[in-house]
Amino acid sequence: MIKIKLFKELINFYQQYSLFSQKSLAKKSTYEAIQSFNLEEYLKIYHSIDNYCYFIADVSSMEIVKVSSSIKSLMGFEASEFEGKKFSVFLNIHPLADLIKLSRGGIAYFDYLYKQPKQNRPYIKANFTIDLKTKNGPSIHVLGQSIPVLFNEEMEVIYCLNIITDISDLKTDRSFTHYILDTSDENNVRKIKTKFRNEFPSSKSPISGSEKKVLLLMAEGKSSKQIADLLYLSEHTVKNHRKKMLKKIGCASSSELVRTSIMNGWL
Repeated sequence: MIKIKLFKELINFYQQYSLFSQKSLAKKSTYEAIQSFNLEEYLKIYHSIDNYCYFIADVSSMEIVKVSSSIKSLMGFEASEFEGKKFSVFLNIHPLADLIKLSRGGIAYFDYLYKQPKQNRPYIKANFTIDLKTKNGPSIHVLGQSIPVLFNEEMEVIYCLNIITDISDLKTDRSFTHYILDTSDENNVRKIKTKFRNEFPSSKSPISGSEKKVLLLMAEGKSSKQIADLLYLSEHTVKNHRKKMLKKIGCASSSELVRTSIMNGWL
């Protein structure tokens, strides 16, 4: 039940994202820009980056256009497993809760981008840190940089170059972050952290260790009695933990409590 609610939330944000990303769809200047785009020439400036891969996303059609062969060494996947696929393929590498956050981050990015003068838009990108699932091993923590590289004549985004760099050894807390980097004015570079609703001012979880044990089992759909049996607690204690968490975080239901905790990185 909880997973269904998360999928519904993802679909909602995905639809909002598409309203921005598909501004350039089915326009003559979009087609002309795609035909003349030289990807290899553009990528020359990134050849010095170590341990990275890239993919080109057509945000107007919401499809993956090209993926570098280095995705094999970084994540164990073949480029062909992503090329030509719709954005839903990202469910293979992102936890559902993180995809919701990325969708919300994308909405914030495009909302900001399209409020800026047209000549500034090529210099505005989105950065994020996130866990990615590898094909045959543990997840890795990466820095993602999403850079608009192709526009139509109305300066609406068509292609975004997404550079993924493994930073597992550099960023040990592995928390999700998302921000917009506006370098259109070299004298006033703006770094704008994306704010999510239900986000507490402190990154520290408001949930205690005992409460988290209960919440983890709630996220698996366990009843209060099942949780009590598994944790060797009384059912009254489990219900009391649930009641305190709902009041503390300001949620109206258990599913909202789980969803809020996942989206804020407390689980």
